[in-house]
Amino acid sequence: MKKFKYILLCLLTLTACQKDEEEPRIPQTADRTVMVYMSGENNLSGFSQEDINEMIEGYQSVSNSNTNLVLFVDRSNRYEKPFIARITKDKSNPVDTLYKYSADFSAADPALFKEVLGRIAETCPAKSYGLVLWGHANGWIIENQKKSAPRRAYGNDNGSDISGASLWLNIPDMRNAMEQLPFKWKFIFGDCCNMQNIEIAYEWKDLTEYIIASPAEITGVGAPYDVIVKDLFNTNDEAMYKGICDDYYAQVTHEMHAGDEHMPISAVKTSAMEQLAAATRLVLPRVAEYTAQPGAMSGLIYYYNVYTEKPNKEDAMYDMNNVIQNALQDDPSAYQNWRRAFDQAVVYSKTSLYWHTNTVQLSRITETIDKQGVVSMFFPLEKYKNSYYHYNEAIKQMKWYQSVGWSEVGW
Repeated sequence: MKKFKYILLCLLTLTACQKDEEEPRIPQTADRTVMVYMSGENNLSGFSQEDINEMIEGYQSVSNSNTNLVLFVDRSNRYEKPFIARITKDKSNPVDTLYKYSADFSAADPALFKEVLGRIAETCPAKSYGLVLWGHANGWIIENQKKSAPRRAYGNDNGSDISGASLWLNIPDMRNAMEQLPFKWKFIFGDCCNMQNIEIAYEWKDLTEYIIASPAEITGVGAPYDVIVKDLFNTNDEAMYKGICDDYYAQVTHEMHAGDEHMPISAVKTSAMEQLAAATRLVLPRVAEYTAQPGAMSGLIYYYNVYTEKPNKEDAMYDMNNVIQNALQDDPSAYQNWRRAFDQAVVYSKTSLYWHTNTVQLSRITETIDKQGVVSMFFPLEKYKNSYYHYNEAIKQMKWYQSVGWSEVGW
C-alpha cells in the first residue's frame, strides 16, 4: 500500500537542501496552501518518510500549479532538527526545505504550534488554507503536561531528542493558538485517532469551515496520501470532503484482522454547530435520564476504551446518534427534529462497524450500522467518577459542555 520508490531520492534531497534559518523565499499568493503538521517525535516516527513519499506521488496529480503543500516535520532523530519543507513536482528536487530550526523543541508546545503555522502562512501565503494534523490523538481528552503520560489530546511529543518528557496539545490550547492566526481554515483534516468528537467540532467551529476525521482509532499507516492529496486541493467544498472521506475509507489495511476493515470517517460543517448544540440542549434532559439507567450503554457503538483489561469500566466516546436515537425511541418526532440539526452539521459520513482497533472490542457492539452517526460525544456517567482520567470533570473545560447544558442536568 505504501509507495517506497522515492525514499532514497527524498533522503538525499532533505540532506542536500537543508538551510539553517535562512530567509525563506516568498512566492506569489497561491490559491490554496495545505499545511501538514507532522508531530512525529514518537513511535509513529518511522511512518513519516513513507507518508512524505506518498505526498510526493500524490502531489503529481494536483492539476492546479498555483498551490502549496507544505510540511512541518519533527521526528525522533537527535541528528535532525525540526524543519519546514514544500513538496514540489520537480522530480530532481521533490522536497524543497524552506526553513530549518536551529534547535530541537517540543511540537506539542502551543506557542510553537502557532509559530510554525504562522511561519508557513507568511512564507507560502494563499487565498485559502487547509491543515492536516498528523500524529497521535485521543480526541478531546484533556491532560496536564506531565512526564510519560500514556494519553494525549493531539500530537504526543516524547522528547526523545530533548528531555524525555511526554507532552501533547490539548484541544482548548490548540484553539487559543489558532485563533491568533490572521486567517480561517477551509478545513482541518485529522489523520490521527479519535478526532471526530462533537466537542472538538464545537471548540473549533470559529476556526475552520470543515473538520474531516474519524471518531475511531486509525492504523499506523494513516491516510493514503498518494490518492488523498488531490482531494486536499479541490476547490469544490463538497467534492473536497467527500473525496477525502471516500479515499480514506477505500483503504483496507488488514493490519489487525483478516477481515474487510474500513475506517469510519465523516465531515462536519462547523457553521451548523450552534444549531446542533441548541437541538441537543433541548433533548439533553431525556438523554441524561436514559444514560443513567443500568445497562443502557451496553452494546452501543463506542470508539475508545482506556484500559483493554477493564472493558466494562472505561468505554468512552460513544456514537452520538446511536445514544440520542435510543434515548428518544419513544418520541420519534423529537428525534427527527434533533436529527435534522445533526444532518445539517454532519454533511457526509462513511459508516463501518469493523475497523482497526487496539482498545475497542468490536464484538461487544451489538447495534446495527444504520444507527451509526460517525461522530462521537461524551456522556458523563457514574462509572467515570473513579476514572484515572477524571472525564466527568475534564469535560467541563470544553465549550460544548456549557453550550448544551450538562450542568443543568446534574453534571
